[in-house]
Amino acid sequence: MGSCKHCGQKAGFLRRSHKDCDNTHQAGRQRMVAMVAQAAGQSHFSEDALLGDLETIAAGSYIDDDGIRAAIAEGWHQAVREGLADGILTQDEEARLRDFREQFTIEEQNKAAHTAVADLDRAARDRVMLDARLAALATTPGDDHLDDLADTLEASEFSVAERRLLLIQAWEAAVEGSLEDGVLSLDEENALIRYLRRFDLEQRDVDANGAYHNMIKSAVIREAAEGLIPERLGELPPIPFNLMKSEQLVWVIDGVDYYEVKTRRERRGTSHGVSIRVAKGLYYRPSTFSSRPVEWEETVHEDTGILGVTSKHIYFHGPRKRFRIRYDRIVSFDPYQDGIGVMRDAQNARPQTFLTGDGWFIFNLVTNLAHHW
Repeated sequence: MGSCKHCGQKAGFLRRSHKDCDNTHQAGRQRMVAMVAQAAGQSHFSEDALLGDLETIAAGSYIDDDGIRAAIAEGWHQAVREGLADGILTQDEEARLRDFREQFTIEEQNKAAHTAVADLDRAARDRVMLDARLAALATTPGDDHLDDLADTLEASEFSVAERRLLLIQAWEAAVEGSLEDGVLSLDEENALIRYLRRFDLEQRDVDANGAYHNMIKSAVIREAAEGLIPERLGELPPIPFNLMKSEQLVWVIDGVDYYEVKTRRERRGTSHGVSIRVAKGLYYRPSTFSSRPVEWEETVHEDTGILGVTSKHIYFHGPRKRFRIRYDRIVSFDPYQDGIGVMRDAQNARPQTFLTGDGWFIFNLVTNLAHHW
């Protein structure tokens, strides 16, 4: 005859608890969890009053001290879920929830508490990331938004390394967002640069995924579209182009695959005839053969080298091919996802293709320079 795990009285053959005791225990625990969740979501509550109410419910619901602690952890987890239900965790909500956890010493070893802590950290990071992205693109005068962001990070629970990583990722996301319309305004560029300076971030810090390079390329496109000659290259190794005095180097790309369209020719034909037996095992076959020329075009990889874009020409320098093309000698530009194609103004001209890896950039750069210069 087993005993009830709640009240300790006889429960019956092979039974561990009374149904009524189970219901009382479950109802009491649910009340405690709801009470904790409500308190954790409030700005002000009485800790003594909450604990007194929890102990009273626990006493009538067969709940021991461990059960009280578990109910507090689950109630706090529920408060975190409710705080995240609208998709936004404000700084005040975060501070209130973290203070509640510290006040009641809710340990992460509890499964519900562990999940809640992870959710809270993730939501806090998302909020700070959004604040940082907005600060990186804020074009209003002054640095108040950057100072506010610095204060937010200082008050957060992120480590120094985590803060730096967050700042870098937010800047990269800001660059990506600013390029969604294909244009980086001068105000946006200046805001992004101020952000880097304010938080002591270098080009190498934010260019691991190409974000800094993308910002510069977008600025180059903007200046070319405005009829300016971009000067964004900085220091370069010796360039194998013999530039004219009247032109200026704008951009250089190494490792560019160069393709040309070639015409291939061959003769194809058939033979006709019959075999005539002249002796055992010996045959004679008189036949005729006719053929015709066949031509077709194919795109052939000719070389891999350096592509230079100037205010007047497209230059290419490779082990086998070296040439330049004046913009006013190009009759058409063909955009590709990973490069650009051009057709010269010549009687025997064939399409020429340069695969640069970034078709949007090279097409917009070359066409804008050709239009203005």
